[in-house]
Amino acid sequence: MARSRSSFGLIRALGGYYMQGPDSIVALTADTVITPDKHAGKLILINNSTLTITLPTINNDMEPITSGPGENPNTLNNTGIAYDFLFLTSSGTSTTIQSNSSSDLMIGGLLSVKNGLTNVHFHQPNGSSNYQIVMNGTTTGGVAGTRLKVQAIFTNRYYVEGTSIGTGTLASPFAG
Repeated sequence: MARSRSSFGLIRALGGYYMQGPDSIVALTADTVITPDKHAGKLILINNSTLTITLPTINNDMEPITSGPGENPNTLNNTGIAYDFLFLTSSGTSTTIQSNSSSDLMIGGLLSVKNGLTNVHFHQPNGSSNYQIVMNGTTTGGVAGTRLKVQAIFTNRYYVEGTSIGTGTLASPFAG
């Protein structure tokens, strides 16, 4: 599906805007490769206890001047796009959200809490090799109610934020 852009330039929603209806939510029940067209700007429900979700490769290429006035609505540049994940089902042995390439690393971090207790930890990816979030429902989180936002922010960088709920001794979910 082609994208469009107003000839008036950027669109401003001074009173705000919202999405509603069935197209504003995507439920994942099987391994999935995320795409901007199908998943960006929507709430992505994780409704299976063992999934592998692969993020798109970050494309930070600039559009050529020959693409016309203004920005190209069909650009492949995906920086700025965010994916919002909510666990409806607690993770089983492994629910993985990973970059398509081990060179697209993660920065940022997750607030991890132990279900029913006041234990709170902040886990950060190491910035040099972590390109996966692996949740097991216990120590690395992923209990129903866990919510993560992953955003392509620059060449080879995804920014991660959110709250992860675990049931065991909390450990970092970042791997790779």
